[in-house]
Amino acid sequence: MNTLFTELRRRNMFRIAGVYAVVGWILMQVSGVLESALNLPHWFDTIVVTLLLIGFPIVLLLAWAFEMTPEGMKPTEKVPVGESIAAKTGRKLDFAILAGLVLVGALIISSQFISKKPAAPDVAEQTQTGKTDEAIEEASIAVLPFADLSPGKDQEYFSDGIAEEILNVLVRVDGLSVSSRTSSFQFKGRDIGIPEIAKNLKVQHILEGSVRKSGTTLRITAQLIDTSNDRHLWSDTFDRPLTAENIFEIQDEIAQAIVDALGESIEVLAKTKVAVTVPTKNLTAYDLFLKARPLYQSRTDLDRADMLLAQAVEQDPQFAGAWEMRASLQSLMVDYDYAVTARDEVEQKTVEFAEHALAINPNSAVAIATLVRIQADNAFNLRKSGDFNEIITGYDRALEINPHDGSALNWRGLTYASMGYLDTALDDFTACIEAEPFYTPCIGNQFVTLGNLGRDAEAVAAYKAALRNGLVLIGYPPTGPLVRQGEEMALLLAFNSPNMLFGWRRQGELYDALRQPDRPHLELANDILNFTKNAGELQTQQGQNMAIRLGGYSRIMINQEIWDASYKNYRQSDSFRAGIKNSGILAYWRKNGFPPQCRAVGEDDFECD
Repeated sequence: MNTLFTELRRRNMFRIAGVYAVVGWILMQVSGVLESALNLPHWFDTIVVTLLLIGFPIVLLLAWAFEMTPEGMKPTEKVPVGESIAAKTGRKLDFAILAGLVLVGALIISSQFISKKPAAPDVAEQTQTGKTDEAIEEASIAVLPFADLSPGKDQEYFSDGIAEEILNVLVRVDGLSVSSRTSSFQFKGRDIGIPEIAKNLKVQHILEGSVRKSGTTLRITAQLIDTSNDRHLWSDTFDRPLTAENIFEIQDEIAQAIVDALGESIEVLAKTKVAVTVPTKNLTAYDLFLKARPLYQSRTDLDRADMLLAQAVEQDPQFAGAWEMRASLQSLMVDYDYAVTARDEVEQKTVEFAEHALAINPNSAVAIATLVRIQADNAFNLRKSGDFNEIITGYDRALEINPHDGSALNWRGLTYASMGYLDTALDDFTACIEAEPFYTPCIGNQFVTLGNLGRDAEAVAAYKAALRNGLVLIGYPPTGPLVRQGEEMALLLAFNSPNMLFGWRRQGELYDALRQPDRPHLELANDILNFTKNAGELQTQQGQNMAIRLGGYSRIMINQEIWDASYKNYRQSDSFRAGIKNSGILAYWRKNGFPPQCRAVGEDDFECD
């Protein structure tokens, strides 16, 4: 063993390994910097590390087998002992290691100073967390989903519903910052401690609880925790007969107890009174509503959600909450391929259900926004010319009633985005995400709008953040920014999703064509239209959008996508001009001002970049 160790030292094996390790570490740091600075693919630094690991044993084998001499590299066994310069080479290697270690130390120290500098949060970070790095407010709270302690473990929808109703009451308390449902409920079923949840949500207080529903009895337990010192500010258990009145009475008592407990140290909340609106006195109707609501929120099994709500309004025809949700569901069922219904029938049902809700509750923000959405949808699809002043006013009214309504913010943002007011639209989508950080429609529309504004790197970063958090369907990519950023794999995966072009055999040709937006690709556009013409509504719409992007202007499209740079030629077309005029958008522009990329031409014409 001593002979082997001596030979390893003589051949400078340890020194060469040290030099390789130091140089390899430096190369890994440089590769990480280059990946970010040059916007290289995310696997670039992984390849560098892999090559360095593969090269290590190769370098050691070469160092064992060969020796550097004044005449060049020679096999070690052919170098006479008296002529070896291994010792001199070893001293040079020692100096190289020392210099490398000094450089490593300098890099580490500088990185520590750099890491201490606060970085401004970008859109992608806000999409992941829903919050920026502002200080935690004392008057802040998150309501976690309540645990289901029922004997059959089949009341999860009910326990979630109780927690959400309490959250909805607290949201209306002036001076209290309440984390949104989508933010709080993301921790459901995850083994994460209360302090960590509070840190993630940037709140100081957490409300948690449990529900036990058994036969005709109900037990609800709740406790309020101040996470700054892990102190329980309040807790209580409510045992009541299972009736609708008792459910809402308990919600009222819990909400008031929370505000009272916080009011002892937070002056703005002192002596604040809360009130729970009783939406229905029919327990069966309320139970059906609670089953339908999570399906509506997640956009899954929407046909079943509609059936449950239909049963709820049969039980209580005066249940406004069920009527307004059912109104909103009608078009969503078609949009998400849960129903094949003629548009006229969808509109008829939507109007009928929304008007039922408004007759019961004239301040139903959801019903107001839903009716306005029908007007906007008809205008953008050229079924009827729209009065966009009236449409925007309707959304404004809905948001005055409920400023945090995600649907109203999203729909108003879409309206502004489709008319070309991209900055205003981005404000709505950002406000929506601040209120509902994990609300998928607003997240998707936000990164599309960023791309339309030419902020491609931010759009792609926000898209990737949404994918990491499971917050966007892969078939709804920001196509323009991904093409311009060279994200081929991301686009090919999106193209192969079921609601886009899965089964079509020319995905690679499509990507190559999209990289040449100034040239028409009509044969490819027609092939896409033929492939999608007998598909579901989503896939057909996606096919038509893609065909226009490729230069097939026989159809008119008015939506937010047309403001992307790749649609520049379409914006010069007669189809686009006809769409803007016939939809009612031009009339709105003339009254309220043109978007930055468009301008008036004469009395009744316009042009857009």
